[in-house]
Amino acid sequence: MADARISELPVASALAAADIAPFVQGSGTAAQTRRATFAQITAGVHAERMFHVRDYGAVGNGTTDDAAAIQAAINAASAAGGGTVRLGPRRYRVVASDITVLENVCLEGPTTFPGGQRAAADYRGIPGTLVIDPARTVRVMRAATLRAMTLSRDGLGAPPTNLRAGVTLRAAMAGTAVTIGDGSGSQHDVLVEDLLILGFNLAIRSDNSQRLSVRRVRGDNQNGIYLTRTYDVTRIHEVHFWPFLTGNISNVSLAQAGVAGVANNGSGLVRITCTGAHGLVTGDLVNTYGISGVPANGLYIATVVDATRVDLQGSTFSGTWTGGGNVAIWNNRRTGTAFRVEDSDVAEFVSCFAYGYRTGFDLGNGAQSIQLSNCSVDDLLSLKDPTTVGALIQGTAFRTKWVGGFISSMSTAIRVNSSAPNQGDNQFVGVMVGGDGAGRAVEVLDGGLTLVACDLPAARVFLASTGDSLSVVASDTRSATFQGQTNADLARIVLVGNRLQALGSSPDQERALLRRRSATLGGDLDIENQDGNVTYSLSIGAGALAPLEIAGDSTNNPNGGVVFGPDAGMTAPMTVTLRRRSTAPAANDAIGRLAFNGNNTTGTETSFARAGGVSEAVMAGAEAGAFVVETRNGATLAERFRIGPTGTVTLTGPLVLPADPTTSSQAASKGYVDAQFTSRRLPVVGTSAATPLTLAAHHARVVSANAGTTLSIDWTATGDGFTCLVVNRTGADLAVTMTGFTGTTPTNPDGLTRIRPDGLATLLAFSPDGGTTRLLLLSGAAAP
Repeated sequence: MADARISELPVASALAAADIAPFVQGSGTAAQTRRATFAQITAGVHAERMFHVRDYGAVGNGTTDDAAAIQAAINAASAAGGGTVRLGPRRYRVVASDITVLENVCLEGPTTFPGGQRAAADYRGIPGTLVIDPARTVRVMRAATLRAMTLSRDGLGAPPTNLRAGVTLRAAMAGTAVTIGDGSGSQHDVLVEDLLILGFNLAIRSDNSQRLSVRRVRGDNQNGIYLTRTYDVTRIHEVHFWPFLTGNISNVSLAQAGVAGVANNGSGLVRITCTGAHGLVTGDLVNTYGISGVPANGLYIATVVDATRVDLQGSTFSGTWTGGGNVAIWNNRRTGTAFRVEDSDVAEFVSCFAYGYRTGFDLGNGAQSIQLSNCSVDDLLSLKDPTTVGALIQGTAFRTKWVGGFISSMSTAIRVNSSAPNQGDNQFVGVMVGGDGAGRAVEVLDGGLTLVACDLPAARVFLASTGDSLSVVASDTRSATFQGQTNADLARIVLVGNRLQALGSSPDQERALLRRRSATLGGDLDIENQDGNVTYSLSIGAGALAPLEIAGDSTNNPNGGVVFGPDAGMTAPMTVTLRRRSTAPAANDAIGRLAFNGNNTTGTETSFARAGGVSEAVMAGAEAGAFVVETRNGATLAERFRIGPTGTVTLTGPLVLPADPTTSSQAASKGYVDAQFTSRRLPVVGTSAATPLTLAAHHARVVSANAGTTLSIDWTATGDGFTCLVVNRTGADLAVTMTGFTGTTPTNPDGLTRIRPDGLATLLAFSPDGGTTRLLLLSGAAAP
């Protein structure tokens, strides 16, 4: 080209690595103009500075496979002795191969921390994202670092907008996002921090890598972190697993339908009819809860019958639906484990959290002395999912130390099922252990557990026969209940210094206190027999003034009795005193009562009789008392018998003796006495109104039926052998109305049924065959 000034040259549109430019080296007389490529110039400028994936061909458009370019940048940094490889604010797709972050290399994004939840759950625009095929992983080797980026599974698209899209998203979670080392046992001291990991089956996997540090990670994956063979302390800090991809999205996060009916499907399964279209397909995993009368609450695979009906696979129908219930798909459920540890020594978890996972923390075989500080697990309590566990200590795990945090809304908050040969105990200190889930909040099936300064709201705490030990110390047990596989196992639970523990001390330490069982029930003291079975209890029921109850156990000893006094050595009778020491005593106060209670036909407890003492006079020096017996007749308890202060006996009803006397000292009935004195005149009973004839008032008497008298007779009031004379002074024929007899009119040889005016007639009620035939004989002045 012709000579021209530099300012006259055309502007270069883009520079390629192989472009050649003049380059002046030296100064003064030593200055020489030489040629150099653009790559030579930038290499000199960037020497010992960070490497950028763009310089190695990475496009970052979200569709081009940038795996080779990113790996080339990492390899270049490694060849230079180490360094930082930077992603731009783009989306880099990784398909053809894994990304391996080599020793002394840091692969980082363009921001310090991508954070977690995005508006409307849309994560497509986060700068510095690796979009990874689920068959690939980012492998981080010895002394390497991965930080400040988002790792998203390839195939994640727009946020789900309906129930089915949410189900599909969860089912598509696959692959492992980050792999620590290669399992050889030579790749240690890795740092992973400030990541957002979305859509994989497993977020981070570490096997046989020591001194791993994971910090400030957010993620939504089917499983979170899985550690094995980490024998030199692994540190996991501020890791938060939450359903970022489906959470808080209307019609996606939680889709449910009310229950309109529950029935047998004809094959013994539970069939649910919903109040509207359920939107399910066969194979969906559904939660059912709030259903009454039928054992159908739980987690089931659904078989769709039609738009409103589903059958629950594996269910067994029984009972009768009495109302309520919901069928739900919770798309925030992650069916895996948030944190899983095996064959690890003293791994450290600090301020970690999991929500929506079937298992929060799984400490399995060889998990020794795992340390957890301020870690927490949560779930959706209303679902009552029976499969969720907050902290699972199993296999040969032992000496777990969990301090602070909470475990809430799980079916089981803590389950210890460890067969560690050294029987090392596990301790939870200052943890809120939530109850009211579908299962027992705390259960020790094998191994040992100690809870110290924990809150146990509505928690059921259980010790199995195979459990080594269970101790609860200085904890809030006000609404907790304790259970054992057997009564002997229940007795093995050690309770020390707990808030409102059953047995405690008064504030002045002078008295023992048997505290209330709950906010609605008083204290309960159960007493075992020689076989270790609870056979008696001393308790206070519901109500502020509920009485003290002493009873045999309703299952083991329902008819148990109470004995006062020792079985030998007594020289005087025992006195049982019922007293009423009133500050204002008054005459006729009831001093004490014995009530005799039982159930009526509707199961209502009823007082049938009472006996007690009454203070008839309370003046000092002139006190007088009486003994009173009351009995129930219908709705009323009334006094029937009283022995007064002078010995006077008052009986409000007739005295009926079972038989005539056989000795001279016995009481006798009136009929017996009358038969002994044949010259005794007949008593006369005058009547002038409606008069029912009775054994007590009219037997062996003359009834003077004056004007206005009508007569009636009831077999139950007279019985076999009743007789009386009737003088009719009414001025008209007098009929007798009969009840309970074989006929409706008196028997008379002439067929007469009434008594003539001014006549004398005899009435005799009797049975010729022992009660089957009941007759009233009329003789004397009879009329038709």
